[in-house]
This record gives sequence, structure tokens and C-alpha cells, in this order.
Amino acid sequence: MLFGLIISFPLVFSLQSAFKRRERALEYCSDLRAGLVAVKESFQKSKKLSEPKQIAVNQLITLAFDEFTMYLKTGNSTQKIVHENFTRITAFGITNQEEVSSKVIFRVSRYMKDVNKSVSYLMSLKTHRTIVGIRILSYVFITIFPVVQASFLLNTFGEHLPQAIIYFIAFVTSMSLSALLVIQKQLEDPFDQDGLDDIKLDEFSFRESALFNRTQTA
Repeated sequence: MLFGLIISFPLVFSLQSAFKRRERALEYCSDLRAGLVAVKESFQKSKKLSEPKQIAVNQLITLAFDEFTMYLKTGNSTQKIVHENFTRITAFGITNQEEVSSKVIFRVSRYMKDVNKSVSYLMSLKTHRTIVGIRILSYVFITIFPVVQASFLLNTFGEHLPQAIIYFIAFVTSMSLSALLVIQKQLEDPFDQDGLDDIKLDEFSFRESALFNRTQTA
């Protein structure tokens, strides 16, 4: 019972925390995409903004999003580069005040505030995980538990059950706990595309968005 409490509580706590972080990440990914969609539409509705500059700002948005998703997937980029890419989007409106109205600039700044908030949260989620001590505690006791369980079962039921059944029970227990530990480990980083439950970041991409295609066609 003591080993069960020592294992079950840390493992359940880690799984719940990792799952909550994943759900929260989905929420901020949606907010990020919605904010970038609003920014892109705001620039596209600026009648004075020339077509080359509209293409340029679209490329800035796409580059910023792609660099950010690459950071989440691999961690190869840096937070400084990611923030600079999104800052260029806001700076674009300011440097083109002659063609972009102050109303559009204000609207873009407001949307970019939400975008930067989502970016900061998702990057912190990539860096900071659930409590390390609890995960280590789970790993240590999951490793020890099958040995203790097998010894206990042999001492208690050794005269009534074949040894093969006792070792099979210990094997099933260890495999089940190990599987839960692997699931928890994969949920720790929901962006690295290494697990069935990872967030599909490509689904948040707006490169082929029908909304933008209709807007550009109009």
C-alpha cells in the first residue's frame, strides 16, 4: 500500500499536469492563429497599401509563424529571433504610415499584443515542464516496485500460486506503470511531434487558408 501511494500519487499528478498544459497550449495556439489572421486581414483591407507591400507583410507573418513553430518542434531557433520576427510585423505598420491608416495600426497593435502573449506562454511551456522531483520520484519507485511486489507475492502466495503466475503479475504491473510513465514523458513536450497525443502544429498553419485565398482573389 505504501509503494502504491508513493507511485500512484506522483504519477497521476504528473499526468494530470502534463494533460492540462497540453490543453492550455491548444488554447493559446488557437489564439495565436486567430490573432495573426486578424492582423493579416487588417493589412489586406488597407486600400492605400500597395500590392508588393501586402505581399511583403504576408511574408513577414508567414516567416514569423514558421520560425515559431520550428522553435516549438525542434528548439533549434532562439526566443530572441522569434520575438524579433513578430516585432517586425508591428514595425511594418509604423514604417508605412503613409499607406496604413492610424486606425489600422492601432488595430494591428492590439491584435499583436494578444499574439505576443500567446507566443510568450507557448515558449515558456516549451522551456518549463512539470515538477522534476515528482517525475524522478515516479521513475525511481516504478523501477523498484516490480521487485518488491514479486518478493511480496512469493512470500505471501508462493505456496498457493505457481511462480510463473507471480512473475507474470509483476511483469504486467511493471509494463503498465512503464507505459503510463512513457505517456507522461511524451505529454511533457506536446510540440516535438514525438507521440500520438502531440499537438499537430501544421493544422494551425494558414498558408493554404481558404479565407486568405478568397480575400486575395477579391
